[in-house]
Amino acid sequence: PGKANEGHLRHETSMSTFSKTVTVQRSQNADMTILIPAFQLKLNNAILQGLATIAKFDGKHPSMACGTSGGKVFVHSPHTRDAKSEHEVRFLNINRKLTALASGPLDKNRHRDILLVGTQTNLLAYDVETNSDLFYKDVPDGVNAMIFGYVASYDSPLAIVGGNCSIQGFDGDGNDAFWTVTGDNVTSLAFCDVDEDGVNELLVGSDDYEIRIFQGEEVISQTTETDRVVGLAPIRKTKYGYGLANGTIGVYDRSVRVWRMKSKNQVRALLGVDLDADGVPELVSGWSNGKLEVRAESNGEVLFKDMFPAPIASVLRADYRMDGNQSIICCAEDGEVRAFQPSTADSADLVVDQARENSAMADLTQKKQELLMELNNFSDNLKQVKTNKGEAGLVPFDTKVQIGLSSVKGKGAVQLSLSTNNHTIIKAVVIYAEQIFDGESLVVHPATPSSSLVIPIKPSRDISTELQLKVLVGPSGSSPQYHVFELQFQLPKFSMFLPVTDRVNEPTSQLIFGVPERVNRVMMWIENNFLLGEYYQNLLQNRKNQEYLEATFLSLRDNKPLIIRMAQPEGGKVVIKTDDLDLAGELVQDLAAYLQLSELESFAEFPSEMEKFKNVLVKVDEHNAVRLRLTAEMADSSNLVKTLVVKAEDSRILGDMATLKKIYGNLQQLNGDLIGEYIKRSNNHSELLESLKDVNQMIQRAAKLRVGNAKTRVVTACRAALKNNNVHALFQIITNGHDGQS
Repeated sequence: PGKANEGHLRHETSMSTFSKTVTVQRSQNADMTILIPAFQLKLNNAILQGLATIAKFDGKHPSMACGTSGGKVFVHSPHTRDAKSEHEVRFLNINRKLTALASGPLDKNRHRDILLVGTQTNLLAYDVETNSDLFYKDVPDGVNAMIFGYVASYDSPLAIVGGNCSIQGFDGDGNDAFWTVTGDNVTSLAFCDVDEDGVNELLVGSDDYEIRIFQGEEVISQTTETDRVVGLAPIRKTKYGYGLANGTIGVYDRSVRVWRMKSKNQVRALLGVDLDADGVPELVSGWSNGKLEVRAESNGEVLFKDMFPAPIASVLRADYRMDGNQSIICCAEDGEVRAFQPSTADSADLVVDQARENSAMADLTQKKQELLMELNNFSDNLKQVKTNKGEAGLVPFDTKVQIGLSSVKGKGAVQLSLSTNNHTIIKAVVIYAEQIFDGESLVVHPATPSSSLVIPIKPSRDISTELQLKVLVGPSGSSPQYHVFELQFQLPKFSMFLPVTDRVNEPTSQLIFGVPERVNRVMMWIENNFLLGEYYQNLLQNRKNQEYLEATFLSLRDNKPLIIRMAQPEGGKVVIKTDDLDLAGELVQDLAAYLQLSELESFAEFPSEMEKFKNVLVKVDEHNAVRLRLTAEMADSSNLVKTLVVKAEDSRILGDMATLKKIYGNLQQLNGDLIGEYIKRSNNHSELLESLKDVNQMIQRAAKLRVGNAKTRVVTACRAALKNNNVHALFQIITNGHDGQS
């Protein structure tokens, strides 16, 4: 399969009807709802998840393009009708697995929208009206997600493509106008003005649980979530919605989470739209169980629900009937399309007010039940105390739970210590923390309850998070009731590093940069982000020369050393000695944020990492050479197949069955060879993608060693060096931040 059939539209008549009114399943609050049904369609073609877009491909009338099975895109055009059919569904044969779909006025000279189709290795910009390609580009990093819009510092709209650790922007001529790197495979893209400067920033979700906000090529904000980010949607101003692979959806305001909720189902689509005419958009979500939900952006209250018989594929917004009213168009994977319109402003306000009242009433009722239960428990305890029957669950009024965190060599974890100040015992502990535990919680039930408890915690990544603890305390282990103490404790970001006073083998790799700050400021940053302990903290604070600083740590994960030095007389020179390039980047970014540095250059010396990177580049060249050779061989074999088919047909016409049998035998053998070559090519392509991912990640890691414009320059310069195949310049850029000529 290749490009031979791409751009060919096949017309088919759909059996569905374009009706302006239809009866659909209503929400539970049927007498008063924020959405009312508008129309329903049966397109009789499956719709793949996330592969739906509405655009004016003729410049006047809206049409809906959807990705379907068999590597095809169908275009539903209800306003383009002929005498034979009420409306048309046309098919575009791509003959490749579809991965992304978008649309927009990419070419300003055409005055109509262009259909953008992404596959695993290519991007097609297609003019539906003229049935022709605008451009067809090879995208080695793949097209995992795609969006159309404007990127900061670019005047023309771009097709933004998220792939294998990279983000590219293509203009109307197919030129690669924008390029940057991110930490992992891109899974979702969106535009949102998070800093309220009037220019949209690019939101990028990826497989490494990160939501990154790009301003041009630079990451201005980064938020770590608890699972893969599968959906992003702008809401208003600085707020945007997000969805995770584990069924979590929520809203962020800049980098601060406003609310979130978790479902056992998977979120398939997100859309921010104002449905109650109050100027504040709601968050619309589609789910794998066929549920469509509308939630308030302020607190996540459910304002509307509907159910589909199949999983939701996409949720869109458009004036699809051209009656001047914007509709919410929900597409299911079985090809059913339902549209909803916002109800009148008055009824919408009533729905919102009623939802808020119901929520407030539910909260008050729950609080009442909790207070009644506590009152009954206290009454039972008092009765038992007065009658001396059984053991009451009361604890002394001055009971306190003390909490501490320490790191111990050889344990491979930080230790959370809990203890009571009297004879009471700790029956159980529940800890809630993001990105630390599976399921975001840990329950500890000691076999022999006592007044103290030590819990090992092993963060897999260096993150700062708040531990929320619920400690069950009682007078004895057999007490019928226990008091719950609620505690909070902040886990430092680099808690998995143990401070040591002994000499260690210094790492061969180092990062050198300067900061215009006093040593004490860097000392405060270390105190806030590492578990120093009282002894080591006093040792650092009482060092002989206050203008110099040296702190030595051992990683509790792999026992590798980390040394941080600073010399104020040398212009605030900071040296971070570690063989872990990722750790060096995390330290630089965290220190720069703490000191509020907007610009930071650095010199990176990581010989082992550079040797690994050199091997990766060699692998990329080898895989590309193999790819070209296999492509040429398969082309020759394909031509031979055509020749043999013609000869077989000649033999059939001449009645030469012996020759015909021989030719078909050769065809069978050649077909097996082609299948074998295809498997080789597929395996080579997978290995090439992994190598390209390593290259993009290396660029991203090198950029993370700098801050501000220096960080952006590294990405841009590395991209230019890769295009020119200048390995020497690439190494210079990673080491020095520039190629030595700039």
